[in-house]
Formats: sequence, C-alpha cells, structure tokens
Amino acid sequence: MRCVWAGLCLLLILFLCIGAGAQSATSPYDSVDPIIGTEGGGNTFPGATLPFGMVQWSPDTNTDAWYHHKENQLYGFSLTHISGAGCPVYGDFAVLPTAGELTKSPGTKFEPEAIDFTAGNEQAHPGYYAVTLPSGVRVELTVTDRAGMARFIFPEGADARLLVNAGSSADPIAKQAATRRDHDQWGNRIELKDGDAFVEAVTAGAFCSSESHYKLYAKGQFNKPYKTTALWRDDAILSGAASAEGKHTGAWLDFGKTHEVLLKVGISFVSEAGAAANLEKEIGGWDFDRVHEEAHGVWSSLLDRVAINGGTTEQRKIFYTGVYHSFLSPNVFSDGDGHYIGFDGKAHALKGTNQKAQYANFSDWDIYRNTVQWQALFEPERESDMMQSLVNDAVESGWYPRWPAANDVTYVMGGDSPVALVSSAYAFGAHNFDVDTALKYMVQAGTQPGIGPHNVAERPFLADYLKLGYSPVDKDHIAVSRTLEYASDDFAIAQFARATGHAAEYKAFVKQSEKWQNLFDPETRWIRPRNSDGTWQAGFEAERSQPKRVDASVSTDQEGYEEGNTYQYSFMVPFDYPVLFAAMGGDAQVAARLDKFFLKLRCWGEPCFNIENEPDF
Repeated sequence: MRCVWAGLCLLLILFLCIGAGAQSATSPYDSVDPIIGTEGGGNTFPGATLPFGMVQWSPDTNTDAWYHHKENQLYGFSLTHISGAGCPVYGDFAVLPTAGELTKSPGTKFEPEAIDFTAGNEQAHPGYYAVTLPSGVRVELTVTDRAGMARFIFPEGADARLLVNAGSSADPIAKQAATRRDHDQWGNRIELKDGDAFVEAVTAGAFCSSESHYKLYAKGQFNKPYKTTALWRDDAILSGAASAEGKHTGAWLDFGKTHEVLLKVGISFVSEAGAAANLEKEIGGWDFDRVHEEAHGVWSSLLDRVAINGGTTEQRKIFYTGVYHSFLSPNVFSDGDGHYIGFDGKAHALKGTNQKAQYANFSDWDIYRNTVQWQALFEPERESDMMQSLVNDAVESGWYPRWPAANDVTYVMGGDSPVALVSSAYAFGAHNFDVDTALKYMVQAGTQPGIGPHNVAERPFLADYLKLGYSPVDKDHIAVSRTLEYASDDFAIAQFARATGHAAEYKAFVKQSEKWQNLFDPETRWIRPRNSDGTWQAGFEAERSQPKRVDASVSTDQEGYEEGNTYQYSFMVPFDYPVLFAAMGGDAQVAARLDKFFLKLRCWGEPCFNIENEPDF
C-alpha cells in the first residue's frame, strides 16, 4: 500500500546529509509544514491533531475525505482522518460554512454541497489549522485528544450559516453495494438539542473494500443559539424536524448576522454519552486560544526531543515534518474514562493501572519496517499501551488483527505484520505489556491455520507454508511476497520468544524462518514463484519483471509479488543476508545486482529501487 510512511525511512538519510552549519533559530515546531504530502498521492492531511490523537479536524477537498492541495472545492472540515493511507476512510461529521438557503438535500445521490476553495490562504501548524475562504469566512481549528474547537469568523453583515454533515464519511452506506453482509447496519443520524447543540452517530468503514466497519458518536455545542434550522435525510429536506436518520443526514443551521461562532465537538467510539463526557472533560470552556496554546505545548514538548544541528531551512522543514507525520498514528481509541469498544463488539474498560489508553488504526504492513521502532525509542510507555492494545484485540477476536481500522480487521496487505510490530516494539524499549499473552497469540498465528473475523485468516495459506515450506503461486497470486513476509514474521516471533525467556519457541521459529530458502532457485539465483507440485513458475524473467499479475491492484506487479517484483523482493530477507548473498553467488555478484538496482530510485514494474513503497524499505 503506497503511503507516506516512506518519509520516516528518509529521516536517517537526512540526518547524514545535514551538515555542521549554523544552527537555525527556527524551532522544531515552527519547522513543521503539514501541507507536505498533500499532493503526489501522499494522502496526508493538513488539519489539527495531537500526537496519536483521536481527533484529526481537517479540510476535505473531495468526497473521499482527502485533502489535495491543488483542488478548488471544499466539502467540509471533518473530524477524523488517517495520514498516508492508500484507501479512503473516516472523514466523519464534516462542518461547512455556507451562504445560501438549503434548497436541495446534500444527500441526493451522494452529491454533498461544496464551496469554492483556494489553497494558499492557509496556516497549518501541529495542532492548528486556519484558512480564509473565498467567501471571506475565516475558519480556525484546534484540538485536544478526543475533542476539538472551531472558530468561524463571518464577514460583517453576512449570514452566519453552517452545514453539519452526519453522512460525510469517506465510505458511507450511500457508496456501498446492496450485497454487503452488514448493509442494514450502515447509516447515520443527527439530532438537534437545546437550541445550541447536536448529537450525531455514524456507521461506516469498508477500508480498501474490506468488510470492516466502525461506529462513531459526536456531541457538538455552539457558544450561541442557532435561530433557524433545517435537516435533511437522503434526498429530502425536513423543515422543522429535530432529528433525522438515514443513509445520509445532516443539519443546516442559521445563526443570523453574527460575526463569530464557536463550535466545540467531542467524539467517542463507545457512545453518545462518551462523546459528551470527552468534550466536557477536555474542553470545558470557550477559550479557543487556550486550547490552541495547549496543543502547541504538547507538540513542542515531543518535537523538541528530536534535535539536529545545521542544515538549511528547507532541510529542517522536511526533517521535522517527517518526524511530525511519524507521530500521527496509531490513534487513541478509548474514552477519557478508559472504556472502549473491543473486537468482539462489546464495551470494555482498561484493566489495572498500567495501560492508560487503548489504541487503534495500526497500518502494520506500512509501519513494521521502521516506524514502530522509532516510536518505541521516543515513546516507550505509549508504545507499550499500543502493543497491549493489539494483545487486547487478539484476546477479544481470537487472533491478532491485520491492518485494523477502529475495532475491526481490514486484512489489507499480505504477511502477518502485527507480530512484527509487537516484537520490534519490545526490542526497541516498549516492555510494559502482557508479553506472555502476546507470545501465545504469535505462536498460534504461526502454527495453527484458522479463521478469524469476517471468515478470513490472519495467515492465509499457512497450511501450505507449513507443509510445502512456501506458499504456492498456483493458489496464491502473492505467493513469494507472502512467504518472505511469513519468514520475517517467524524470525520476529523467535526473537521475541528469546527475549522473554521462551527457548523452545525461539528454536522452533528460527527454524521456521528459514523457509524462504525453498523459493530460492539455484539456477537463476533469484527468489521466485513455485507451484504446489514443486515446479518453478513458467515464463519467469527477473530482468523484465515477468509474468505480470492479472488481478493486481498495481497493474505493473509481477505474478507472485505484492506491489513489487523479483528484484525488489529477493532482497527481502533482512535477518539472513549472509546466507542469501552466498546463495546469490557471493558479494561481487550481489554488488553488481545492487548497482543496477539503485540506478533508478522511483519506479513501478521495473527491476529498480522504488523509494516510495514499502517493499524496498
């Protein structure tokens, strides 16, 4: 899955490139530019959030709830986002200033209202975002962990009107096929309360076309009453109604000709009461500048821990923006009182006093190579909570979740990356979690074929991997990638077992990690696809990345590989390079291959180093 986690692997490179010049007076906080990554498929967001926060209040320039810096339409400022993901998700509860009357439902054929937008009239800093819209409306956003505050400043004499869109999610029911198993569960609702407040709920999800879904609640409060209201439900406008529930709902609110409107919103994945309690606990008053100042302090405290010397202003901006992006997720998932919704769909409370929060949104395939290690070095206690969160998920669902979004499994990408996360986090200093239970579910994943949520396995083709020593390409279109991922996962389990005093498991999984050798062809000296009967795949050509996959999400993929090819994946044995290089013919042969490999640093479907995708990290 192409994503901006690539930025983190460049941090060390940039460390080495920054010279010993004069130290810039610009602080780490002021060096961050959240606009970086919002073009070129980076899929980052420029809005306000805290490190690993639940709320990411940010503008959306399309109905996928993404922000692309060069797009000229604005669909709203929604409360939830993920930085760098390859598929749309979240984008919940968008708020949008509007000038006119509500004459057409924004729910009609999922064509939400949009307004003109011009990039450049923006200020984006960690924990803060502001923009002056072409209409003259000034929007400012800032946040706490589970809540946020917006300040809308309208031109003098203008009507102060807002749309509150309960159906703004990137993957709402309006976009889903009627054949989905959980189709009847999807939808959203909004209710106006007390003349100056609202509550919302939404069920959405389907990240990367998966069967996953989540439910989210919000409580919003204005600092002054709205004077006129109208609600919509799907294609109908409900004048005079106080609530609406359907596939796509929302509210139009008119505050009259007032100059400034403040809105604060709390969210919860547990309940409406949880959202209200989170809001009351984290933003009790109406001091926008105080909330902004506290967000500034939280980010400065973290960013100041990463010190560099010298470099140009532009180099420092690139570096500290990479640091900033590396601390955006996983995300707080539990309410302020410690309750969260588990993978069994039930409410749970944090057990004991060790775990301070439950976390969600682990893009494991994207982060196990570098990000989890970085986070564990700088935030070992928080990283321990994250690993305990994965253990809790395994206990509640029976298996580790692969690429979990909220409290559901998406099964995006191959490999068994959750076990690599846990092992690497432990190796880099995150020790304060239930390591015995963690190992129990690691061993289960690597030795027991079984079905998890949505009738999908944590390790597909595990039976073949255990019996044949590899995943066969006549059954599995990413057989080579999957085998290499499993081998790295097994090595990770082995190291975790050894570090936690389990010698038998260590020996067993070290041996199992050698299975990658079953796909090494001594004739071509490449790791290549193999069939169930032991024969090598026909038509294999490493230099031309042939044959191509017929079902690939990336059309240039080679058959047997996920988002890559032979050249890229044959080096993906990071724990066994001496054996791999000897099999390839020795250092001289390997160096010649690498010289050719690194002639080009950005490519798809070619035998070269692709700096923008995970397999080459």
